[in-house]
Amino acid sequence: MRHYGVGIAFLALRIAIDNRRRIRKQATMIDLNSSYTYDTPGFPQPAETVTTKIRTRQRDGETITSVRGLAPLLIDRIEAIADDGDRLDTLMQLEGATIAIADTGGEFGTNLVGSRDEGRLSTTYQGTRDLPVDVVLDLAERIRDQLAADKAAEDAAQAAEAARWDHLPWDIDHPDRELLDQAIEAGVPVEDLVRIVGDHYLRYGHALRRKEELTIRRLLRERHDDLGLATDRQVDFILSLLSERRRSGESGGFQTGPTDRAGIEKLTRDHASTYINSLKGTY
Repeated sequence: MRHYGVGIAFLALRIAIDNRRRIRKQATMIDLNSSYTYDTPGFPQPAETVTTKIRTRQRDGETITSVRGLAPLLIDRIEAIADDGDRLDTLMQLEGATIAIADTGGEFGTNLVGSRDEGRLSTTYQGTRDLPVDVVLDLAERIRDQLAADKAAEDAAQAAEAARWDHLPWDIDHPDRELLDQAIEAGVPVEDLVRIVGDHYLRYGHALRRKEELTIRRLLRERHDDLGLATDRQVDFILSLLSERRRSGESGGFQTGPTDRAGIEKLTRDHASTYINSLKGTY
């Protein structure tokens, strides 16, 4: 029993460490759309604003991502420089400097100062005493890891979304796909839809007949009722209020929300009611 207790304690410790690592990783995510404004005494302009810009392009079968506007990504290191002159000198060195991230080795450009991983990571930054080139290359590694993680997450989400509909006997070109997909999202079994319409007609893209459409809409309403989703009357009223606001040019309200039928139908009744009050200006 003593060994069992030690094992449980070790497992708990490991979970706690993993959680701390996860939290630390989330906290150190890089904001790749950030800006930084700093004073430029002695220059015609009183201040300079730098914005990070990322561009990815293909060249000779190689994918290269370039990152400009590095100062916003290094604010902590820059603001730790005590001497104003040294800080401004570092900022001037960063101005126009680029990070290049390539998916294959080799040199990128002719004005490189530092590189890593056989040239897959490189920079044109010259470096200063307070901010060496290695710091920028460390940043390049973090950016590469973050972009790769974002791409993997996006690919996984797209694959999951595609797989979600693989089993359905209709494709993206079906004339009534929106209604059929809404029924699936609401939990109507695909077998019920096949029974109502027929597998052949669904698979080969025949439009729903009026009776079939009404039957599916009835099932969809029943599911919405079960889930406490917005009623047809609420959905129609919200759409009319949105249309009226577009005509009048009004905007605002204390709540924003979806503006198309498919999105509005996913609101709960309570949220739909609050949304209506907002659009009506009833506070």
